[in-house]
Amino acid sequence: MPSDDFYRLIRSWLTVYLPRARRLSPHTIRSYKTALNMLLTYLRQTRGLDLAHITFDVIDRATIAGFTLWLADTHHLTASSVNQRLAAIKSFLSYCAGEDPALVAVWLEVKQTRPARVPTHAPDALTMTAVEALIRAPGQQTRRGLRDTTLILLLFDTAARLQEILDLTIADIDTGPGRGKVTVTGKGHKTRTIPLMDKTGRHLEQYLNVFHAHTPHPGALLFYTTRAGQRQPMSQDNVTYLLNKHATAARPDCPELPERIHAHQLRHARAMQLLRAGVPLPHIKEFLGHANITTTSIYASADNQMVREAIQKAAGPTPDLAPLWKGNDDLILQLAGLT
Repeated sequence: MPSDDFYRLIRSWLTVYLPRARRLSPHTIRSYKTALNMLLTYLRQTRGLDLAHITFDVIDRATIAGFTLWLADTHHLTASSVNQRLAAIKSFLSYCAGEDPALVAVWLEVKQTRPARVPTHAPDALTMTAVEALIRAPGQQTRRGLRDTTLILLLFDTAARLQEILDLTIADIDTGPGRGKVTVTGKGHKTRTIPLMDKTGRHLEQYLNVFHAHTPHPGALLFYTTRAGQRQPMSQDNVTYLLNKHATAARPDCPELPERIHAHQLRHARAMQLLRAGVPLPHIKEFLGHANITTTSIYASADNQMVREAIQKAAGPTPDLAPLWKGNDDLILQLAGLT
């Protein structure tokens, strides 16, 4: 199959299928584009192929397996990142197989490539002390401080993904006391409604009065930045910058704040708080918008503090230990390994 067909399918996948048929976000499409670019780089560097000579003929299971090893060994990507690149390549080839039956065999072969094994690790949740310090750090004496406080509080209270918060519009929020809620759109364009604490609703009301003083269009973005007098969507990089700026300011009084902060740590912190408050895992799964409860269960396995407290409660009466370091001096030295 000529390279023209290869690149034609790439273009239609990226510019038509993903944004229009799948309705994926620009962020996800950029991630898929990065995966394809890295595959092309791999073929150029390891096979000595010019772009014009890259076709479906050079893509098979062995090629993709070598590609995943190259990502890990040469680019030092984590297993999770390698699997994201692999999933993007498989998704592209699945699309190609639907467009051209001659490519079904390529897709079925590459489909057998196993993902890298991802080690299970505890989520890097912030402590509640760190969360409170981060929320207080911006202050509310300035417009920007009010905005940042509201944004950080909303990220924590809803435990939503960062892009879900940045995509919120005025129509997605309800700040009424006792019925406050936001409706977020998550992965796969699935929506879910998340209840808000009353104090979060009051912060949102104050924010709306300042940043959306005039009756806004319901579709107007809740959070935005202003460039050249025009409102622009706030990016994830904007939020990461402001989180780290406020964390740096708060760290002298709260050493528990890590050197690097990202929005997902607030999501993890809220999930752990709900778990410790006794909220069942299935409810937390729905709250977080997880597709599978296995993803949610990592919080339970990570919460050593809760396990430790349960063990202490279940221990019952236990006799005190007999004193070990008792006797004459020679016996104590012998027990201590000093003679």
